[in-house]
Amino acid sequence: MTTPTATVSQAPPAQPGQALTRRAVTAVTIAIVLMTFAFSLGNVTRLCVNLGITAWIAWLVGPAVDLSVVGLLTGMRFLSLHGYTPADLVSLRRMLRFCGLLTLALNTAGSIADRQYGTALVDTVGPALLMGWSEVGPWMLRQIHAVSPAASSADKKKEENKNQELRQVTPAVVRPPVLPPALLARARKLDAEHRAASVD
Repeated sequence: MTTPTATVSQAPPAQPGQALTRRAVTAVTIAIVLMTFAFSLGNVTRLCVNLGITAWIAWLVGPAVDLSVVGLLTGMRFLSLHGYTPADLVSLRRMLRFCGLLTLALNTAGSIADRQYGTALVDTVGPALLMGWSEVGPWMLRQIHAVSPAASSADKKKEENKNQELRQVTPAVVRPPVLPPALLARARKLDAEHRAASVD
């Protein structure tokens, strides 16, 4: 009795450069988050101190917003890599935009109040890039992840076409007909009688 073997489905092979590209996109996003964190820690703390907020509370405001951004980006990256569409991530993206605008406002408020518009412009770099990457990053990771199955399907189709062409070119092997045992025995008997008659 033969035991049926289960068919194990294998994941499509990763395409060349896919892992490197995914790591690069993630690394760029992390770098922008860290840069914005550094900007906010100084700018927002100074703003809070100038507004009369206690020093030990003032330095907590900026990191609270930045950690919210980190959590949202991490969650969106995970969900995007597992097939969630932009429509599924609408609420997360709205929250991320709000945090980005809040970071932008906190970073530039002090410079604008002091009429240091050049400094305010520089302070917008980190938050602006953060908001941009929050829109582009998840979409890009999802597209990179989708490249592998698409390429694998194309390779499989190409291999099937190649095999079909080989089957059409290769001539079929013609096998001799198989005689029934009774007919084969009769033929051997007649052959033996014929040989005996020839000898006589």
